[in-house]
Amino acid sequence: QIQQDTQTRLLQEQRERQRKLDKLEAQQQAVQEASGTYATKMLQQSGISGICGLVAQLGRVEPKYQLALEIAAGGRLGNMVVENDGVGAAGIEFLKRQRAGRMTFLPLNKIRPPRLNRDDSLRWGAAGFIDYAVNLIDCDSRYQNIFAYVFGSTVVFDTLANARKYLGKHRIVTLDGEILETSGAMTGGSVSRRSGSLHFGTVDGNESAEIGEMEVHRQRLQEIDIVLERCQVEIYRRKEDVKERAQALMEGKQYFRETQLKVEQIESELQKLTRQQEQGQGQLQKNERELANARTRLTFLDQEIPAREVQLTELKQTLAELEKSHTHSEWQQMQGMIRSQETVLQEREGAWRAAQQQLQELENQQRLLQEKVEAISRRQSEYQEQELAARENIKDIDSQLSVVDEQIAEIKASMAKAEEKLGTEKQKRDQAEASLRELYLAKQQLEWQLQKLQESQEGRREQLVALRTQLEEQKAELPEQVPEVPENIKIGELDKEVRSLQKQLQALEPVNMLALEEYDQTQKRLEELSQKLSTLEGERTELLLRIENFTTLRQGSFFEAFNAVNENFQSIFAQLSEGDGYLQLDDTEDPFNSGLNLVAHPKGKPVQRLASMSGGEKSLTALSFIFALQRYRPSPFYAFDEVDMFLDGANVERLAKMIEKQAQQAQFIVVSLRRPMMESSQHTIGVTQARGAHTQVLGIKMTRS
Repeated sequence: QIQQDTQTRLLQEQRERQRKLDKLEAQQQAVQEASGTYATKMLQQSGISGICGLVAQLGRVEPKYQLALEIAAGGRLGNMVVENDGVGAAGIEFLKRQRAGRMTFLPLNKIRPPRLNRDDSLRWGAAGFIDYAVNLIDCDSRYQNIFAYVFGSTVVFDTLANARKYLGKHRIVTLDGEILETSGAMTGGSVSRRSGSLHFGTVDGNESAEIGEMEVHRQRLQEIDIVLERCQVEIYRRKEDVKERAQALMEGKQYFRETQLKVEQIESELQKLTRQQEQGQGQLQKNERELANARTRLTFLDQEIPAREVQLTELKQTLAELEKSHTHSEWQQMQGMIRSQETVLQEREGAWRAAQQQLQELENQQRLLQEKVEAISRRQSEYQEQELAARENIKDIDSQLSVVDEQIAEIKASMAKAEEKLGTEKQKRDQAEASLRELYLAKQQLEWQLQKLQESQEGRREQLVALRTQLEEQKAELPEQVPEVPENIKIGELDKEVRSLQKQLQALEPVNMLALEEYDQTQKRLEELSQKLSTLEGERTELLLRIENFTTLRQGSFFEAFNAVNENFQSIFAQLSEGDGYLQLDDTEDPFNSGLNLVAHPKGKPVQRLASMSGGEKSLTALSFIFALQRYRPSPFYAFDEVDMFLDGANVERLAKMIEKQAQQAQFIVVSLRRPMMESSQHTIGVTQARGAHTQVLGIKMTRS
């Protein structure tokens, strides 16, 4: 959220600064167009392509060198720079047709600057020497020849006294605008900075402040672009992190819902199996009762069979005796009894077999039910294990959610710590910027030394080429046959001359080699500094982002307090004065550099500012502001010294009620001479003058109505 608030604030500031910069640039352009000559205006409006601009418009200088370089350039500041001589010819024809005057054109493809004769003795031994004028111009590289033509070999000195030592040797300009020509002529005096004249990087004398303001806006816009880019990266990273955490949270919730659904299904299945188990146990108990009955009946039949068998045996014997007997009727009677007994016996055997079969079926059912009960018990155990596993998974998910919440809390805590360390990081930033400036100065110094070595190397090479050329010329002048050495020339003198020439040659070579070695060392040092510069720029970007985040937090905290105090002020002022009032900022966009106004509208009076109120109105307004602050962030103790002195009776009563109400949050000690205030107090202490110069403290008992 802080990153997004910072981004919104910076985008708003970027739009505002860009609008101001566009306005300043438009004003500058309008003034530039209005201040040029008639010929310049006509050329700028002609639509001829290839016109680059006036010399004064193509270069910028530091303010301390501006006067000197403008004096040195003279009328050439108004020359028009064009891409080629064809554009210049077209411009001349256009001025002829329009009768718009004359103009000097400087074509980039044809301009040939004079050779710059650099004198190294100036750089090392000349007091007050600053640099060659052409080196003090900040311009595009394609215009270097233009400014070399404009300034030539002109050198810049600080004062006329230092420049006079080299009068006649160089064309010199001083910082105060004096010109010393090589002919010995000296020009100087007072300088009039007319608003209509041309200037480097400006069109009037007031543009330096505008340029400074424009530069401030440009630098701030560059910082905003850097911070916004880093802020966008940080926001994207945070969004991706939040997206990943949200995805993990959604997956955890989905897994939790699936696990909970599985648990519910398992519980439902478990309840169903429990009901089936209960039904099976009921059926098992019923079958066991039927089995017990069948076993009882079977036992009864087993006990009855021997008696029946004995009776059958007796009947068989009786039948045998009857068969031996000739009494037919008795035999038939016995025969019928036997059949009836056999029928009964068969029925009893059938019942016994049926009971045996039923007993076997009941045992089979009991075994099946027992197996089913065991299977249900196993499934119930499995479901219970799955339920336990699901509950463990739920606990794991809860612990993971707790870990995620702790990580979020840790991230917030780390962000808070990072904001707390912002002051330290700001100091580090300042140290880093100071180090960066030192490195930049060191880099400039090394570049200047490198340029000096290259110039020295180039001069030595030119000397060497000149010596070789002179040697070749001297060789050409020698006769084909070497003349005899005269007798009066001694060998020692020749050896001495040879040694002298060898020393001169040796003195030339080490300078060249040393320059190459120093160049390699400087290049290596430059690479190291560039790497450090890149690291420092990254750290600077991070510090800028933290500073902007801290500014966002400051503004958020300020407006939170301001809005709360403003709301309290409106409510309390309405109670104390029966009017309305509010707090007002001079600049809501930059509250830390803004003033605060107390706008009050007492009952029956127009809206007034604090400065135009009476003493009583000022007291009520100031007390309303104090109470508004106290209500937002109470202090434990307040001391008021005759704050009701300028109030009438009704206002004193309202103030006393307000203090009595606010006393519920803080302790108030009020010095007052007004009866309503004293009657509202909880404890009253009287102070009176005793004899002499002493005072006496008295306890007063007030009767509260």
